[in-house]
Amino acid sequence: MKTPYSPSVLKPKLKVGYYHHDHWRDINGSAVPFRENLTIPHVCIYGKDGSGYWSTTDFIYATTCHEVAHVSHWEMIGEGAFALIWLNPKTRIIPESWAVAVSWQLTRNEYSRFGNFALNYIDFYFNKQQWNNSNDKCYTPLFIDLIDNINQRVQHAGSSSYPNDNVTGYTVAKLEQLLYAFRDLDLLEVTLLVNKPSGVTNESIKELVSFYKNL
Repeated sequence: MKTPYSPSVLKPKLKVGYYHHDHWRDINGSAVPFRENLTIPHVCIYGKDGSGYWSTTDFIYATTCHEVAHVSHWEMIGEGAFALIWLNPKTRIIPESWAVAVSWQLTRNEYSRFGNFALNYIDFYFNKQQWNNSNDKCYTPLFIDLIDNINQRVQHAGSSSYPNDNVTGYTVAKLEQLLYAFRDLDLLEVTLLVNKPSGVTNESIKELVSFYKNL
């Protein structure tokens, strides 16, 4: 992964802050990369959810990775481009699903119990193989599906509610190199086709991306 933030004379260092909970919203974390208030962190991580339960340390780590991935994405493609895909309901799946994948990969690297693609854990970030088209339409396993070697539809008895994931072989590092081109799902599909790993067919990529286009 590239450095998520490049400080300059006019831009302070990236600040990450921890708080027990957010006083106004039921959230685990937030990122505001362009924040210039020197007393408020760019990334805020919260230890409790709205119900008052403490998050585990691995979940806090994953949340931090997720939010810092947003900062890195913003830094890479620019504030204007990031705002366009973030604010558009049709394209917000890209920044959120990218952050999900980065968080998933880095936390698996740090916590060995999440190895083997973590099929057995009921966790927002790691159990994305349980995600289906009735769940949140932004926080999806879109990019995880490009990396892992598990087909959710097969795992779930052929149910069409799950992606038919016959794509594997991409890496977080490779996808990050292509991230600048992922402005919508059509451009994502074209870019993936041009840069597909050995053994992956065009049809598999088109079918997988089509599933997410039709959410």
